[in-house]
Amino acid sequence: MIKAPPENPFAMNNAPYRPTTLWFHESLTPSVDKYIDAHRGEFDTEWIESGYPYDGPAASCFRRLTKINPYEGYDRFEGQGIGCWTLKRDKILNGLTADLLAAGDFLKGRMKSDSVSGAPGGIGADSSKVWVSFLDGGVGIEVLLCEHERTNRVQGTQRTTIRGPKAYRALLELLGFDWINRKLEGEAVKPSHEEIKRLVDERLEKRTGQA
Repeated sequence: MIKAPPENPFAMNNAPYRPTTLWFHESLTPSVDKYIDAHRGEFDTEWIESGYPYDGPAASCFRRLTKINPYEGYDRFEGQGIGCWTLKRDKILNGLTADLLAAGDFLKGRMKSDSVSGAPGGIGADSSKVWVSFLDGGVGIEVLLCEHERTNRVQGTQRTTIRGPKAYRALLELLGFDWINRKLEGEAVKPSHEEIKRLVDERLEKRTGQA
C-alpha cells in the first residue's frame, strides 16, 4: 500500500492568517502605547483590555458621519481620506479604539503623534493625537483632558476617526466584523470580500514574515 505523503505544516490553506492577539499591557503596539500614555498620570489605565476578535455587524459598533461638525472634533484628520466613521460609544480608554489602532499597526500603517499641553492652572485642555495611515486613509484618535471648573477633577473625552473606505474595510476584516456587502462612501466600485481578505493577508504576511 502506498502511503500518502505527510502534510506540510507550512502549506497555505484557504483559512486566512490572523494574529491570535493584537496587544496586551506587556506588549503594546506603538500607537496603542501612545494612546494609553495620553491618559497616564490622570486615569487608571490598567483596566483597559482588548476585545479582539470581534464578530457581528459593524453597525453595532460604528457609525458613519454624513456631516462633520468642527465643534464635535471629527475634523481633526480632515484630508486624510474620503468618508468618516467613528464609534457609537466613543469613551476614553476604549478597548475598541486601542484595537483599531493596533490593527492599523498590524496593517503596516505609519504612525504620527503629537501632544499639546494646556496653560498652567487648569486653563485649556491637554490634547494628544495619534494617526496611523495606511491604504486610502487610516485610523486616528484625539484625547482631550481638562479640569472641571468647579471640582478641579480631570475629565477626558476622545474622538476616534476612521478615514478611507478601503482602510475601513481592512480594519473590519482584521478585527472580525461581518462583511459589508454594499458600496461605501468614496467607492466607485464595491470591492469583493476576497479582494479585501487578500489585501489584509498580504500586509499581515509582510509584517510577520509568514510564508
